[in-house]
Amino acid sequence: MNKLYPAIGAIALALATPLAAATDDVLPAKGDEITKFRDAGAWTIRANDTRGSCFASYKAESGAIVQFGFTKDESTGYLGLFSQNVNITEKEQAVAFIANGNLYSGEATGVGASIEDGYEGGYILVNNPEFVKDIEAGKELVVFPEMPETYVVDMSGAANALYEVRKCTTEIDS
Repeated sequence: MNKLYPAIGAIALALATPLAAATDDVLPAKGDEITKFRDAGAWTIRANDTRGSCFASYKAESGAIVQFGFTKDESTGYLGLFSQNVNITEKEQAVAFIANGNLYSGEATGVGASIEDGYEGGYILVNNPEFVKDIEAGKELVVFPEMPETYVVDMSGAANALYEVRKCTTEIDS
């Protein structure tokens, strides 16, 4: 089992999913104008001025990047994982993860925009409103890609980051 913490760890995982038209506008994409809103502990809150949405991210000491965000009504959320050490070889793969004891699954395509150049990875989209509550619980996330590895993501401070994402979304929306 591999561990990914805000200060230590490494990840070589790509997550993404095909998107419904209703959520196309929320996921960051290459070329979007993304600015820093503020810090929330180890997390950085970012405003995506192109899409009118906000998300939280952190960069581990290893260089891996974790992001999460959601639609304005919080009915759909996403988790993004990026690394300089990943080699995306499959166009699609099944991914499951456990957040706060709840199991989520989706299809990963291994494509996505990172907040920094040179990183590969992507997003898995979750259309379950419980996802936001499970992220807010701020516990670890256990990710099971179609690989022999399992990844553990420390979500410490996620509740405060989620609060700031909501605040950013309200401000950018007004």
